[in-house]
Amino acid sequence: MEDLNKNFKDFEALYDFIQEKKVGNILIGYRNMPDYPGMVLGMGIIFDVNKLKYELDLEWISFGLDLFGENLLENYLFKFKDLQALLGYLQSKYNILVADIPMNYKIDQSLFPNPIKDSDQKPIFEAAWQKFQRDFREGFFLDAALQVVFSSNEI
Repeated sequence: MEDLNKNFKDFEALYDFIQEKKVGNILIGYRNMPDYPGMVLGMGIIFDVNKLKYELDLEWISFGLDLFGENLLENYLFKFKDLQALLGYLQSKYNILVADIPMNYKIDQSLFPNPIKDSDQKPIFEAAWQKFQRDFREGFFLDAALQVVFSSNEI
């Protein structure tokens, strides 16, 4: 059986994958947010080779309140001039190297909060979501140095 979380070995492997696929996205993964219990940060790359489109998709999701991460989320989509610039940003801002990016991300739900197994923490998760919402609206997570393609803050 193939290892679903096998990572790209280097820039060339990721670049070749994107060139072959032409249009699509790569889910980098999810991270728990210690300052916001119940919340995770999801990161992905959206690309279109023909349009020279390379975007970083950041989604903040309240997995602790929203089991499937469909309703309680905010996100930014940032545009980069090329894949190298996007990867440089991932490394400097999130300490993510190309070799950390999985070819086919498979989530391990046990690593993240959810409203069923963590139901006793619901009040904490609700307070964290409210705090996050305020911080997001105030631009806490916005990187002014980047070009914003989309912001859920503007809906």
